[in-house]
Amino acid sequence: MIGDFNEVLGGEDKFGGNQINLNRALEFKACLDSCNFVDLGFAGPKYTWTNKRQISDLILERLDRCFANPIWRILYPKAVVIHLPRTFSDHHPILIELWKPNANGLERPFHFQTMWLLHLDFHRIVREAWPEGVPLKVATIDFTRKAKKWNYEVFGNLFARKKRVLARLNGTQKALAENPTESLMRLENQLIEEYSSILLQEGVLGS
Repeated sequence: MIGDFNEVLGGEDKFGGNQINLNRALEFKACLDSCNFVDLGFAGPKYTWTNKRQISDLILERLDRCFANPIWRILYPKAVVIHLPRTFSDHHPILIELWKPNANGLERPFHFQTMWLLHLDFHRIVREAWPEGVPLKVATIDFTRKAKKWNYEVFGNLFARKKRVLARLNGTQKALAENPTESLMRLENQLIEEYSSILLQEGVLGS
């Protein structure tokens, strides 16, 4: 079970604001115990929700969690819960990976990007890869090759920038969770603005 439970389990799950309601926290824990649930833990920033106020009124809480029973945990021993960088919402997106992709120097799998459909030049890539009479397997391989090359030429730098910004944002939000400061909050806002600008550029390129 994964989601926003709108409740904390202990004082370590909250920064700022009023003291936690101990009775509600104990009821939450009792419910989890009765369901035989264990918390799968997390990687990433400590808190998953913010009231997005200034440092003097800032409240941070870990409201989003992932629980499983022991049988599920045995089935997926390598499962990892990740708190992804928060951008426009007051909650961090939560990702659960059931296993780590096996890199081993292998080529990354092909991923279709939805924004390709908005680009005026994309239909040419499809048309060139799917001429009449070409077997499906051959056409698919040719399309994958052409689409990867075209994507790198058109969107490559933008993807790299977005990846760097999200990595910096993740690091900033982890630091904020440990020691909130005005300078870190300013940096977080700057990175979110930069991320928004990149998304806007993606939309312009896509159109």
